[in-house]
Amino acid sequence: MKEGPLTEALLREFLLGNVNDEERQRIESLFLTDQLARERVLAAEEGLIDDYLDGSLTNIEREQFLKRYDATPAQQQKLKLARSIKAWATTEGDVSHAKPATVSVSSGWRERFGLRSAFVVPIAATVVIAIVASLVWLNSRNEERQRRVTMQEELVKLNDPLHGVPPQVALELKPLSYRSGEPESEIVIGPDVQVAELRFIWLRPEVRHPRYRAVVRRVGTKESVATQDLPAEADGKTIRLKLPGHLLTRGNYTVELGGLNADGTLGPTEEYRFTVRR
Repeated sequence: MKEGPLTEALLREFLLGNVNDEERQRIESLFLTDQLARERVLAAEEGLIDDYLDGSLTNIEREQFLKRYDATPAQQQKLKLARSIKAWATTEGDVSHAKPATVSVSSGWRERFGLRSAFVVPIAATVVIAIVASLVWLNSRNEERQRRVTMQEELVKLNDPLHGVPPQVALELKPLSYRSGEPESEIVIGPDVQVAELRFIWLRPEVRHPRYRAVVRRVGTKESVATQDLPAEADGKTIRLKLPGHLLTRGNYTVELGGLNADGTLGPTEEYRFTVRR
């Protein structure tokens, strides 16, 4: 798709959250890598904040602005600082000379801004950069949240007994408390592996449950996935968990497996470990 120019109208829509994901990612990438694009975004940001402080946004634009710029205490503080800068600049301009009645509040503020530009502009630029950076961070958080939701949905589908997706590889695991110095269990995930299955051996006959919860964590990172309501085999000794192959990157993993009580609370747990090779 041909990429369009970064017009003021487009940047304004971007700042208000009215562009699609592809366009948003393009502008965010340019903001981080292209000096000219960054300056244009910052200029559009300054104009948008200016319009908000002047009360010249439409009702819809004001709601969109506050939704994106007033979402956290940090952003509220930045807006408070921008409002203070405007009030200071306006006061300084009124002391030095009066403006004709035909001059708008917005244009008057910009002209008065020049009275102390060496001091005010760097502060305003810092505020704008911080706000845009916050928007990029929030968008990244939203993307990560959506990625995790998609992952959870994939896990539920894979482990649905009615779904019937056969695994390409499987690994049987015993709990650490029963391994007695056995070597680390390994599973090889080749490029053709779409689904891998972990088969946990539950060696506590006195505390068996019909359903189990598993939390898989990659050692050394904060990455983890959890799935609930895993059924036990008829003998009560084996619990199967299917995972998408792309989720298992090279490294060491731990699994915390616990039985679910009738009231949904988690009962006794066991820890399992394995290594992924690619």
